[in-house]
Amino acid sequence: MLVYGKQLREEMKERIKQQATQLPMKLAIVKIGNDKASQSYVNGLIKFGKEVGIPVVTICLDGQVTQVEAQQAIMELNQDPDITGIMIQKPLPEHINDNRLMQTVDYNKDVEGLHYYNLGKLLAKDPGVCPSTPKAIMTMLRANEVDLTGKKVTIVGRSTIVGSPLAVMMTAENATVTLCHTRTRNLEMETRAADIVVAAVGKPWFINADMVSEGCIIMDAGINVDESGSIRGDVHPEAAARAKIASAVPGGIGMITVAELFDNMVILGSQQAGAQLK
Repeated sequence: MLVYGKQLREEMKERIKQQATQLPMKLAIVKIGNDKASQSYVNGLIKFGKEVGIPVVTICLDGQVTQVEAQQAIMELNQDPDITGIMIQKPLPEHINDNRLMQTVDYNKDVEGLHYYNLGKLLAKDPGVCPSTPKAIMTMLRANEVDLTGKKVTIVGRSTIVGSPLAVMMTAENATVTLCHTRTRNLEMETRAADIVVAAVGKPWFINADMVSEGCIIMDAGINVDESGSIRGDVHPEAAARAKIASAVPGGIGMITVAELFDNMVILGSQQAGAQLK
């Protein structure tokens, strides 16, 4: 059965909208270059921001900007008292070190939850901001009453954005997690043995029907655009058909991810307001 994120997104949107009336916030998105797909995602964030009452400003830097110049732009946003959260839109030009740029962001304004400080808090099980796609996956599972306790989970993809933080979050919920990657041997054996398979590999229809067991749960975090412009997930439809629950693509995890980013804005806004009161 395919499950969708639209209703969850709308519920989150209403809650964030109410919180935004009491907590002034502003999101800054740093975009380098003119990637069209990237701009489409930014436009979606701007639209969501308008709907919930959180202004979104875009700082567009030339594709030839140097590392030092890009980091200087981030530091200026760090010092701007009107900016609550900072997001670095990817992809970045090859000459820009994305990790170094991310670590330049003040961790108190790290809306993506990717600064070492916030990743450390996640590992220590301290409350705070977490990467939005793993948050969306956890929200989808809870909404469908999936108890992770004792479940065997196989995550395909170990990125800092999705796979690695999700493994930490699921382990905290008492799941037994196997984190797979390009060097994993007998990947099919790992995925077939799993109660829950999470696909976050970034390859269209990578997970096929032979790689999953009947009645498993599949969370597809992949969004891939083929030559015709169609969106495909990391999971083949025949594999999704074998699952008890499978998140749809499009319309599944991606629908919730944007809302989770703005939920992080609320967390940052609350933290900053609390610091000011002290």
